[in-house]
Amino acid sequence: MYYQLTNQAKKYLLSLYKQDNLAGELKRNLGELMACGEANTDAACRVLKLSRRTLQRRLKEEKTSFQKVLQEVRAVLAVNYLSDDRLQSLEIAMLLGYSNISTFTTAFKSWYDIPPAEYRQKFLSI
Repeated sequence: MYYQLTNQAKKYLLSLYKQDNLAGELKRNLGELMACGEANTDAACRVLKLSRRTLQRRLKEEKTSFQKVLQEVRAVLAVNYLSDDRLQSLEIAMLLGYSNISTFTTAFKSWYDIPPAEYRQKFLSI
């Protein structure tokens, strides 16, 4: 199941983010990093083969930051994962790199103004 989910996330991100810049490359790698519990700057730098300062500087040139890109990817993947009725909210929280369901629920509400369970019930009829 882990392989299917990371593969699904990777395919989705590749289709969604066909950007030819550092932010796009970071987005394409974050799904897998999150699933491995490594959704942090150091892990991203390792994958991208960049120093922390270079990553920060280049993202700033693109008028973004690591946290902004991470939150954008998490928001998109959260909706994608919620559409899979095999996944419980806690599993989704863990896949997105959150340590508990409360933090995930708070983040989801900040993106979509609705809790994940209510989103799933209203929009996905699960």
